[in-house]
Amino acid sequence: MRNMIRHHMLTVIFSSSALVALSACSAHVPSAMPSTPTSSASSSFPVLVDANNRAMPLDPYLLNPEQEKTISNANSALISQCMRSFGYNFVLASESGDPTGIGADAPSTRMDGYFGFQSMTHAQKWGYHPEGGYPAANGAPVQHQTSSERIALSGTADPQQKEGDGGQIINHRKVPDRGCVGEARRSLTGSASGNIGNPDFVVGLKFDTLTKGVKDPRTIAVFSKWSACMKKKGYDYIDPLEAAGDSSWSEGRLPTRQEIRVAVADQECRRVNNVVGVWFSVDYEYQRQAVRQNSSRLAAIKESMMSHLSAANRVLR
Repeated sequence: MRNMIRHHMLTVIFSSSALVALSACSAHVPSAMPSTPTSSASSSFPVLVDANNRAMPLDPYLLNPEQEKTISNANSALISQCMRSFGYNFVLASESGDPTGIGADAPSTRMDGYFGFQSMTHAQKWGYHPEGGYPAANGAPVQHQTSSERIALSGTADPQQKEGDGGQIINHRKVPDRGCVGEARRSLTGSASGNIGNPDFVVGLKFDTLTKGVKDPRTIAVFSKWSACMKKKGYDYIDPLEAAGDSSWSEGRLPTRQEIRVAVADQECRRVNNVVGVWFSVDYEYQRQAVRQNSSRLAAIKESMMSHLSAANRVLR
């Protein structure tokens, strides 16, 4: 559950333990960023309370919430259509509302909360929980499938296998490679094994830059100031990640009063020390560097992603 909370914070990016040497990295604000007033807390960085409206260099190569919703809905429609051709009324729920699962504090241009919750309003009501609290464990009904239905859906009847080669005959029709799931992917990407989500390479770059960002001496320094501020309020945490990942918060579907008090203190200490301004700026630099170093590959990835989106829009029309 601790990792689930960190997923809401930074999409569980901290699997890498390598420390990064950053002596060549400058401390100035990225030139692509608009100038903003500065404070004595971090005079070389823009003062930010909330970075959700700030675009990041890797954003154009990742699906935003609306694009994610479009592809998800098209994929669901294609799978349902294919399953009907085998005689099964199999319906996948369409994506609606907030695909990030974060709520009103979610970024509008990307799928995850890079810097955790950045809203005092959210902290006062939900603490470190997502808006509405964690979903109930028994919230979604389980679809029970017959062996034949599973074959049509995934190309295999083996529950230990996610997908299979297909080729079986069901209701006088040959099951395609990887079943209807593969057929839907083929329609959207040209391949039964195609990826309809965010490109793995770009996700890897994003995780790498985020990990480097929290290891950066400038980020560590502002986290240290934040930690000292929290101690004055009676809370002992090394950084905002540790506060958000406190295992106590995972014990209930809704936040406790203590969790809310800590979350409110967290927001107060962020503002006093310009934590988001520094954290955002450092990560921005790493992302811009990653884009420059991988420009050709990223251009090809973006072209492919736009092709998948066009196919999804045709399906939905």
